[in-house]
Amino acid sequence: MSQASLHDNITACDQCDTLHSLAASERGQRLRCAQCGCVVVNVHEQGAGRLVVASCSALFMLVFASAFPFLSFSSSGASRSVTLFDLVEVLIQQDFLVLGILISLALFVFPVVYLVSVVFLVTSFRYAILKPFFQSYFIRWIVALQPWLMLDVFLIGALVALIKMDSFSEVRFDLSFFAFCVYAVLLLKTVSLIDRRWLWRQVSLGQVPVDQVPSNQMLSDKVSFNSGQTARQLGFVGCHFCGLVLNGAERRCVRCGHSVHSRRPHSLSSTIALLVAAAVMFLPANFFPIMQTTFLGSSESSTLVGGVLLLWSLGSYPVAMVIFLASVVIPIAKILSLSWLCWQYYYPTERETRQKIRLYRITELVGRWSMIDIFVVAVLTVLVQLGELVSISPGPAALPFAATVVFTMLAAMTFDPRLLWDKTANSSYLDSAEKPYDEACH
Repeated sequence: MSQASLHDNITACDQCDTLHSLAASERGQRLRCAQCGCVVVNVHEQGAGRLVVASCSALFMLVFASAFPFLSFSSSGASRSVTLFDLVEVLIQQDFLVLGILISLALFVFPVVYLVSVVFLVTSFRYAILKPFFQSYFIRWIVALQPWLMLDVFLIGALVALIKMDSFSEVRFDLSFFAFCVYAVLLLKTVSLIDRRWLWRQVSLGQVPVDQVPSNQMLSDKVSFNSGQTARQLGFVGCHFCGLVLNGAERRCVRCGHSVHSRRPHSLSSTIALLVAAAVMFLPANFFPIMQTTFLGSSESSTLVGGVLLLWSLGSYPVAMVIFLASVVIPIAKILSLSWLCWQYYYPTERETRQKIRLYRITELVGRWSMIDIFVVAVLTVLVQLGELVSISPGPAALPFAATVVFTMLAAMTFDPRLLWDKTANSSYLDSAEKPYDEACH
């Protein structure tokens, strides 16, 4: 075994900086941090082959979903069918350029770049068609785009839009809608199979300079991997982008080229600034109408809360609750929870740190689901365009609300949860005899 591969058997947890040995990891197992519970490595059985199959199948279903009508509806004798490309084209033609760009990124650009990168990268592992330099760029695209993949959110938004239209029109699912559902499922499957540490280990085999990373022997002299010691305590630093453990003097990762810091610089100030921006944008997002409906020459506007009340009055209680949670509760809860976590760094309470980390994971996970209302407005705008009879267009609150969602997502990304562990005087650790590996992943 090469010295470089020995270095790749050591990594630091992203959320608490605890060092872990990957030497015992096997295919089909998941390594979970014994201190904070974060999944450090998730190695799937036959992961490379399954990634290629899932990615290629998803790309094929996208082509199929784009070739035929997506949705159709009819009202008062007039009917209309739209394709996926119409969702972008109509918005741009009606001068909703920013909203059209958001839809095109969510439906086409980000997923296609992500899937193509996965196919080329994993294929290059077997056939050596790319040099490590180019492989590293594909991994960077994969890691950077993964939080912004929202096909599942768009699909739920499209279903909500159809339920809203059901009261005054007849809606029909066309062939492309079912192909899009399969496309979304396959993309989610591809994301579930991705493990960035495994990808970087494939790229860096034999490429990491041995004089710039601590060897296994150096670490074994200082740490027992079941003791909960962190890289910072031992004078090392873990790359937050690829997971490599480096000597503390390094400022740039020798494997991925990303800048490395023991803790993300200006983490709290960046998070607080983004939260303030999100709170400022959330005010006009609720004050102004998010959607305007024209029916037989008369216009009616609806705000976020007004749309929820309308659905509730029509008896669509589950849909009203989903929209209320996604559009009102989640943005407010995310702003408050991240603000409280920043407060905990300066004035920590006696509450267990693992509970704070669990709150952080929840806020990071649910943040993108607030985009449901934006997708609902986009689908209705494109589908309901029947001239003077009935038409729907986005209101002035659409862009502020989209900005709120983006700012809260960025705030969660800039927050460094390792700071919470640094402020905990007596962290609670799991029993050292506890096995950090979960059951086999299938």
